Amino acid sequence: MNTEQLLTTGQFASLCGTTKETLFHYDRIGILKPDRVGNNGYRYYTAVQFYDFDLIQTMKYTGSSLEDIRKCIRNFDTGYFLEMFREKQRRIKEEQKKLEELSGFMQELVQITEEALDARYGVPRTERDGEEHLLVTDFGYREWDSSNAPARLLGEHIRKCEACGIRNHAFVGSIILRETLEKKEMKESFLFTKIPENIWADEWCKREDVRRKPAGTFASVMHKGPYNSFGKSIEKLMKFIERESLKIAGDCYVYDMISYIAGAGEEDYVVKIKVPVKTV
Repeated sequence: MNTEQLLTTGQFASLCGTTKETLFHYDRIGILKPDRVGNNGYRYYTAVQFYDFDLIQTMKYTGSSLEDIRKCIRNFDTGYFLEMFREKQRRIKEEQKKLEELSGFMQELVQITEEALDARYGVPRTERDGEEHLLVTDFGYREWDSSNAPARLLGEHIRKCEACGIRNHAFVGSIILRETLEKKEMKESFLFTKIPENIWADEWCKREDVRRKPAGTFASVMHKGPYNSFGKSIEKLMKFIERESLKIAGDCYVYDMISYIAGAGEEDYVVKIKVPVKTV
């Protein structure tokens, strides 16, 4: 056998920047067989087979399994490869979108958790806040017939968020309506989750379960303690609003500050309470 134009397995592995073990494996599964096998059992490759190896690496880079690669090579068709690459491109764009959403989620998670850990609890203040659009779920008090009702309501809200493509449903808060607050009642009317800007569209405005929190000045206070005790912090906030010659200008928003991350248990929730205000 004339081997002057052929490469041994070691030489071909060096050319391709891989290992002999990888070439042996590719031979066994039938995706890159040597050009010839000598009487001594040694494998020999041609330099041209480098392009076959490079195609395999390209397909692996796109996420193709070795089994998919084997099928493609056995039934080589350029049109099929093109369609496969188009499908891979579509999946990559989907994954890219998910990663962008996850990045935004993580950024918000870090900011909220840092705020919760660094906060001065029970100290009211004023702050500016931007506009938010909120997907809400009515508390439906007529259905609160057992201790499981809050969990059922939260589950319903989370399923709604997921059905609408909102994946940041870990950030759940509640709304106390202005008229309820002015009566000095602490009854929550809605659960809410902020609708991310990247999925917001005008058609959301047509939904009855979407509410707008306007931008403006808010009186706010951080509360830490049993969840059903945040009314005490709201009372403190109301006194602050009166003392600062301010007036309630909208609904009250109670933001859960990711209590389970901030080290809170069932008796140690962390929430931020915001009430829009204006000067009297």
